[in-house]
Amino acid sequence: MSRFTYLITGANRGIGFEIARQLLAAGNHDVIAVVRSIDASGPIKALVDENKNSKIVEFDVTDRSSIKDAVKALKARGVDKIDVLINNAGVTHDAARMEALEDAEFARILRTNVIGPSAVISEFLPLLQQGRRKVVVNVSSSLGSIAMNTGYATGGYNVSKAALNMLTKQYSVEKATGGFVFVALDPGWVQTDMGGKGAPLSPNESVNAILSTISKLTSEDNGKYINRFGKVLPF
Repeated sequence: MSRFTYLITGANRGIGFEIARQLLAAGNHDVIAVVRSIDASGPIKALVDENKNSKIVEFDVTDRSSIKDAVKALKARGVDKIDVLINNAGVTHDAARMEALEDAEFARILRTNVIGPSAVISEFLPLLQQGRRKVVVNVSSSLGSIAMNTGYATGGYNVSKAALNMLTKQYSVEKATGGFVFVALDPGWVQTDMGGKGAPLSPNESVNAILSTISKLTSEDNGKYINRFGKVLPF
């Protein structure tokens, strides 16, 4: 089996943590876990400390300078390529109609869920270009589908995920001849801090499917919006 390097944002908990855990448990790949604060990273730091095939790096996806510093730090630690970048870090908000969503809160959501992933992709492109797979997975949501909009009352989050889908498509077109594969992926409704305990999927169930799908992505999938099983979703 080929060995690849995965970089995962939002790796301190939830889906991001489970992706790192499963990859390291399999032992076939190198993992770079991204957290906002190493001191507050808890279980993921312990997991990384136990695995020689992993690294932990600190940056805030909403702070471009911290992303730049992280790229430099990783290069200094011998990282010369990234094969799979998983933009998983994200935030939501309490249920509210759009007219009740404060501007500052809406801006925070867009900075984290849209501008942040774009900045991460941009700064890590040189390392991705050195990778063999050149896969970028933007973790989206079915709530970001315009075609499937049911009016669920997290409007700011929904808008941000629709924008993330467009960001994915835009990068896929701009990098169509560069060997890249950009996809927006809905992990399903998962039992995380964001998804809540009432969600039908455990992180383990969701991530099992996600990693299987990622392993099968090819250039034919570039620009697609898919669910965890690889089924195409309507934008």
